[in-house]
Amino acid sequence: MVGLLAKVGTKPIEVTRIKWPGAPPGWVVVLIFLGVIAGAVAIYLIERGIASRRYRMGLAVLRTLVLAIALIILFEPIKSTQRHEVRQGITLLLLDNSQSMRFKDNYDTATEHSKKMLKGLETALNMGDDEIKESPRYKLVLKAMNKYRILQRLLRENRLRVYTFGSGKPRLIAEAEERKGKLKFLMTKEEKEEKRDIPAQLSDFLTATEPETRLLDAISSVLREMRGQKVAGIVLVSDGQNTSREVSVEEVTGAARRRNIPIYTVGIGAILRPKDIEIVALDAREVVLKGDQVAFSAKIKSQGYEGETVDLVLDFGGEKIQKSVKLRGKGAVQTETLMFRPQKAGDFRVTMSVPVKPDEQFKDNNSMTKRIRVVEDKIKVLYIEGYPRWEYRYLKNALIRDPTLKVWCILQEATDNFRQETSPGLDPLLQIPQDKEKLLRNFHVIVFGDVNPNHLKYGLTNEQMKWIKEFVEKGGGFVMIAGEYYAPHKYVNTPIEELLPIIPESFLGGVIIQRAETANRTFHMRLTQAGRESLVMRLLEDPDENAELWEDRNKREEDSLPGMFWYCPVRKAKPIAEVWAVHPTDRDSRGKRKPIIATCRYGKGTVIFVGLDETWRWRFGVGDLFFWRFWSQVIRYAAAQALLGKEKRFSLHTDRETYHVGKTVTLTAYILDERYEPSREPKQVATVQSPDGKKKEVVLKLDPKNPGNYVATFKPKRLGVYSVWLGGTEVQPEEAPARAQFRVVIPSLEKRHPEINEKLLKKLATATGGQYLPLYDIEKLPRQIKAIQESIPTDVREEPLWDKWWILVLFTGLIAVEWVLRRMRRLL
Repeated sequence: MVGLLAKVGTKPIEVTRIKWPGAPPGWVVVLIFLGVIAGAVAIYLIERGIASRRYRMGLAVLRTLVLAIALIILFEPIKSTQRHEVRQGITLLLLDNSQSMRFKDNYDTATEHSKKMLKGLETALNMGDDEIKESPRYKLVLKAMNKYRILQRLLRENRLRVYTFGSGKPRLIAEAEERKGKLKFLMTKEEKEEKRDIPAQLSDFLTATEPETRLLDAISSVLREMRGQKVAGIVLVSDGQNTSREVSVEEVTGAARRRNIPIYTVGIGAILRPKDIEIVALDAREVVLKGDQVAFSAKIKSQGYEGETVDLVLDFGGEKIQKSVKLRGKGAVQTETLMFRPQKAGDFRVTMSVPVKPDEQFKDNNSMTKRIRVVEDKIKVLYIEGYPRWEYRYLKNALIRDPTLKVWCILQEATDNFRQETSPGLDPLLQIPQDKEKLLRNFHVIVFGDVNPNHLKYGLTNEQMKWIKEFVEKGGGFVMIAGEYYAPHKYVNTPIEELLPIIPESFLGGVIIQRAETANRTFHMRLTQAGRESLVMRLLEDPDENAELWEDRNKREEDSLPGMFWYCPVRKAKPIAEVWAVHPTDRDSRGKRKPIIATCRYGKGTVIFVGLDETWRWRFGVGDLFFWRFWSQVIRYAAAQALLGKEKRFSLHTDRETYHVGKTVTLTAYILDERYEPSREPKQVATVQSPDGKKKEVVLKLDPKNPGNYVATFKPKRLGVYSVWLGGTEVQPEEAPARAQFRVVIPSLEKRHPEINEKLLKKLATATGGQYLPLYDIEKLPRQIKAIQESIPTDVREEPLWDKWWILVLFTGLIAVEWVLRRMRRLL
């Protein structure tokens, strides 16, 4: 094997060996040959004849050679020639492509680490400190690598493979198969089409768009990928953040150590957690009534400004109000609410913001905007109830008193001479609407109490239930208030059940759901996370106080709503449901707490299920303060889509309001044709406008199983607020029949610890025999990695030796010579 460490570029090396596939173990071979020699000598020593002793020994040698050749033939010797190619080892370069690399570090010069980092970057990159502070981390990495020609210098000693990593499997973006070879960038088909004839470069791939930094997973993945190959070292360029869940640092360093692979880490970022104030959400109804008092709730997350006071500003179409807010800081999220009463109808752009401070890490997340429609129409409500229970009595009175509503009530158990109640000035209904068009066009919200579907006078036919289902599909709101006798279990296997966000229990024989009427058996609901965030469930402005109001966790009922004696147990919530409140102890078959208040979208409309009938008890001592605020918010939430008026045929929404960069946005449209039937056109066009103002058309395709429903997906690449509307790029958003907004942000995982994790980077380097370098010392990196070589077997040629003609000639010749010599001395 001498010569296998030849320089790269020499001819392939051939190594020849003789193999003995038919031979027994070596020690057996030695014994056989010793036996053959001893036997041959012994035979000639005991033979009689005229031959001398020396002559006999010569014949013994001939006999030994003949037997040896026979054994060699039996052992089947083969000449094996193996070719080897000598190649350089591989250097692996891993570049952090997560969104934390978009951070702009505001180096605090009060610390020695920050002073040293800032000064080092100024010197290494020939940049001023302000320019460095305004440059995101990945831009500094690109500048340093280009200035010091890191890729080219790494190629001088070893082959090179370059990866970017973030939330998934590391992506191989470039490789060079030869030392001092050309680095080839690997682009997808879409990237090639976008680049066309422009040569690819590192900046096309290092864009800092991945939502996570799964650093340890990335190292583990490339180690597995390079199994069986000679790796000179792994170079990791990162801020050291790590959201890996699968492997530990000990597992990664142990795997690298076992293969003698050093890890060289290059760190970037400030050591102190940056300061920031962010509006993470703006909660408000999409459609509100003119003159109605509307709550706008902003969720504010702050870091580094603990106890400081800022002005929270609400800009409603140019009208501004504000209030002073004391920041909690330390990464906590606080909810602050401003109330506004719009006096004009129309479409308005509403913005909640706090002033940007000079030393903030992110200066583009201090505001959030929503589009709000203010309408002059009153909400038209049809309230149907089975019998005059307390819930009906108080809710009916509150509905009728509200000047923003037009209410028609139908009480099934009323006597014949009872005048069905309505808002002042309206004619009463004598029966449940018997005409489909009247039902679809005359109401915004239908409220069902404990309605008997089989009532003799005010019952519901299956056809009427289908009308209600269609009413919701086309944007109407439907609210069901559970009861002991009928709702919701009497609607199993009816069109009404299809609407509900819950699956009712099925009771046979008209069984009544009994209530516990003992004063000591009350309970308080628990809000889910969605319930805590919902404006419908917001009875107090402070979220913690509001949760305590609902849940009574401190067991002081004077600080909470009165407890409930009864609720309607259902089987479970449907997968499409958003559950707002659950029972504190009762659980369904999957172990989840049973839902009490839940909502869902059905078609274009909204459905709300309230699984209790004792909210009237919330009036104790406070009147309608909490009771009517809750029901007013329920009615307005359910009516939102129906209030869109001219846009009633069109709706457009995203599956979320906030996304992380690189995550898929799902656009859903529900469209009716001119006859108000679900559209069956094969596709619809929408326009997406990115934060930089660029517009792009997106095609929504019809769901063949659900006429009227259109779906499209796409991946946003920029941070900020996006607008999307139905119609092509020539359509202005104000003229579009439906529109929506969403926001793209940096994931909370990336922002949780945005400071550099030098401890992890140094541990990776030290534990594997590598070295840690700050970014300003990256110029030293290529000199740390040694050139290594590996010998790669390519092909093997095998040639049998035992059946050569000259072997047979030699064997026959030796036998003949021995025979002649024996005859000459009369030894036969």
